[in-house]
Amino acid sequence: MAARNEIKEVLGDIFAGKILYDEPMSLHTSLAVGGSADAVVFIENEDQLAQVTGRLREKEIDFYIAGNLTNVIVRDGGYRGAVLLMTGMKEVGCEYTPQDGYVMSALAGAALAKIVSRSVAEELTGLEFCAGIPGSVGGAVWMNAGAYGKEMKDVVKAVSILNTDGEKKTMNREEISFGYRRTSFPVGTIILGAKFKLEKGERSGIKERINDILQSRQAKHPLEFPSAGSVFKNMPGQAAGKLIEDMGLKGMKAGGAQISSKHANFIVNRGNAAAADILGLVELIQIKAKKERGVNLETEVVIIGED
Repeated sequence: MAARNEIKEVLGDIFAGKILYDEPMSLHTSLAVGGSADAVVFIENEDQLAQVTGRLREKEIDFYIAGNLTNVIVRDGGYRGAVLLMTGMKEVGCEYTPQDGYVMSALAGAALAKIVSRSVAEELTGLEFCAGIPGSVGGAVWMNAGAYGKEMKDVVKAVSILNTDGEKKTMNREEISFGYRRTSFPVGTIILGAKFKLEKGERSGIKERINDILQSRQAKHPLEFPSAGSVFKNMPGQAAGKLIEDMGLKGMKAGGAQISSKHANFIVNRGNAAAADILGLVELIQIKAKKERGVNLETEVVIIGED
C-alpha cells in the first residue's frame, strides 16, 4: 500500500505531464462512481509510460492502466496506488502497401469512435462493428471486444506491447490467442497500440452499416444514463441480459443504481449512486443466477479498489 507522498516522491523527478493526487474516480469513470485514487497520471507518450510503470514496479506501487475507464467500476474506498490514463496516446494513421494492403495503426488511448470515423474518411471497411462502443483501442484489444457478429480478433494484424521488463515488442496476430472477451497476453503486459487489417469499401455502404448499428444501440441500450456497458459476459447460447430479465430483476433499484429497464445487462446510475449500490446489484444477480439457474455469471466489467 502506497501513500500519496510516496507516489509524489517516486514520480516527481521523471514525469512532466499532469498528475492529480487524491483524485475522485467518480470524475473519470463512465459510471460516475468511485472513491479517490492516490494518484491519477495522464500519460502523454510511450516513453513516459515506460518510465512511470518502471519506477512504480521498482517501488512495488500498484497501478492500473486504462484508456477512458468506460468498463471499470472503482469501489467507494478508492484505489491505493496510481491510475494511469493514456489520454495523450491517441494517434491514428493509415497506409497502403502492395504486401499488406490497407492497414490502420492506432495507439492504445485512441477512442474506438476515432478509428471508426477514420475508417469512413479512408473508405475502409472492417471496423463498423466498433461503432457506438465507448472504449479505447487498448482495452478493446485486451478484452477482444466485439458486437454484431465480429470481434477485434477479426481485424487485428499486430499489437505493440510493453512487457514487464520495460521492453517494447510487436506481437503478430498469429502469436495472440483470442477468446470470448479475453486474450492470451501475459500478466503485466501493457498494450501500446495495434494495427488493423482492413479492406477498401464504398463510403456510402460503410456509413450505412455504421448508422444501422448506432440506431440499434440507441434503441436497445440505456444511453441516457451513465453506465459501464454490459456488466456480465454472455454464456454459450444464452444472453446474460435475457437471463437477468427472465429472473424478474429488470428495473430493480438499489440506492441511485438500477438494473436497466431497457436492457437488463446494463446497470445504470440514475443519479448519486455509490459504487456499493451498483456492486450490490451485481452480487444480487450473481447469487440469484447461481441459486435459481445453476449459472455462474462472470463480470465483463473490471472492478478495482477498496470497499
